[in-house]
This record gives sequence, structure tokens and C-alpha cells, in this order.
Amino acid sequence: MDMRNKLLNRLLANTSALIISSLLATSASAVVDKAPACPDVFANTPLSLQYHDNGNGTITDQETGYTWFRCSAGQVWSDGRCKGRAILRNFDDAQAWAAQAQVANLSNWRIPEIDEMSSIIEKDCRSPAVDINAFPGIEPESYWSNKDNFWSSSMAWSLFFFKGDYYSQQGKVFELRFMLIEDK
Repeated sequence: MDMRNKLLNRLLANTSALIISSLLATSASAVVDKAPACPDVFANTPLSLQYHDNGNGTITDQETGYTWFRCSAGQVWSDGRCKGRAILRNFDDAQAWAAQAQVANLSNWRIPEIDEMSSIIEKDCRSPAVDINAFPGIEPESYWSNKDNFWSSSMAWSLFFFKGDYYSQQGKVFELRFMLIEDK
């Protein structure tokens, strides 16, 4: 009887710990999910002073000097907004597409590095985690960077624009969206 009580107490303790851990994890994720949606945060606000509108579908980040195409690759800038659908390419095809792109009367485009992409992330909002006035064509999806994974040649870095998280183990065979940055 004594052994049975010990086992029952141990089982209850383990179950309680599991329930408490689950509740804490759920509470933590609920806090993260309470971040406002960036489209709501930036609704009815002008373009941030951080960005200079070049008038051709590109903007220049005044803090970094980077010039970006405001839409996802494959979209066009027309009448002050991004039109069409973003294209999806595997890692190598995306790099080749960007290198040959003729966008906004420029031909010196490339896919940005992960730190360049991170520079436009808005940490206080999500879905997508960018200033949508500056980047109206960016979707809350994964986008290629131009950086290989240094551990595995079959993987590369990507950035998930839902919350601005980046990943180093994205298989290069997957088809993702991508952005364009001017190659200076």
C-alpha cells in the first residue's frame, strides 16, 4: 500500500509539472500573439521619415543607405501600390532572377543579405512585421536571403516576415518569395 501511494504521488507530481509547463508555454505564446498587426499600426499614417520615396517603386532607407524595391519580386509598382502576385523560386533560381531583373528602370538588383532584411523589421508588430507603407507588397511569409548556410550547402538563410524571425536551415529546393535590394 505504501509503495502504491508513492507511485501515485510521483505520477501526480509529474502530471502537475507537465500541466504547469503547458500553461506557462500557452501564456507566453499568448503574450507574443498579442502584438498588433502592422497593417493596423501603420494604417492612415504617412511614409516614415526613415524612408525616402524615390518615386519609381523604390525607397531608400535613410539610416542604412539601402535602396529597396517596395514590392515582392514578380510584382509591379503602379499607381502607388504593388500589383500582381509575388513569384516563388528555389534558392538558386531566385538569385539568378534577381541578378537579371529590370525593375524601376534599374538593372543592378540582388537578393538582400539576412542582416539587410533584418534592418527593416518592425519588432513591435506582426503579419507582416514591416512598415507596410514602405513595403506594401511584403507578405507574412518566408523570403530568401542571399546567404548560404555555412553548415550545409543544401540550405540557406530565410526570413519569416510574419514576426521577423530568420532561419538558417531552409532547404534550397523550396520555393519562397524574395525581395530586391540595389547592388551598389
